[in-house]
Amino acid sequence: MDTTANYQLKNKPNHFAIGDIVRPHLLTTAIGQAWVAAESVDEFLKGEEIKKRPKVDVHYFDLLEKLHEAGLDPEPFDPEKAGDLRGTSFADFAVHNFEDRSFAEIISTDEMFLGHFEVTPRYKREEDVPTADEVLGHFAERVKGLDEETARKEADRCMSCGLCFECDNCVIYCPQDAVYRVPKDKRTTGRYVATDYSRCVGCHICSDVCPTGYIKMGLGE
Repeated sequence: MDTTANYQLKNKPNHFAIGDIVRPHLLTTAIGQAWVAAESVDEFLKGEEIKKRPKVDVHYFDLLEKLHEAGLDPEPFDPEKAGDLRGTSFADFAVHNFEDRSFAEIISTDEMFLGHFEVTPRYKREEDVPTADEVLGHFAERVKGLDEETARKEADRCMSCGLCFECDNCVIYCPQDAVYRVPKDKRTTGRYVATDYSRCVGCHICSDVCPTGYIKMGLGE
């Protein structure tokens, strides 16, 4: 089904669609699409211009917006006053460890340190498939839901791929002491650790020991 980035049908502007009817994918993908679609429908019904979205299936937060919410807006940048721009990892006008994850949908397991996670079997839901005689007029749920206890166990299998849960591995194992925790009064979503680039030698150890594949090595894009 052909939709816009806001899940509005291109050939039917008054209709929105999400989930497997758009493209079979993860349950969390459908939930993220619903978040975007709900906001888009609200704007549509109000007659407002629908905001542009990144071309991905997941909800993407804006770090600058999160910094603003926390009262941590970067200082205005004046190139005439800035002078020598080397050492900007300590400048208040620079947003450090900023990463736009909108290019990726799923963190693959080869980017994760699986030694931190025990192998736990998946709790699969049972299916009640109607016979050929029962299918007409059959509106019962085909896939049975999990009970609360089993649903919690299934949720506990989540390895938080692509997210930082503050395990401190990158801080502990950095041989150059280049990675450090952001002070609490400067911390917000997506900004728990930062890097002193005058110490970093690009050894990749922080990336190797990251359980969730959150750390990406590179020179910037």
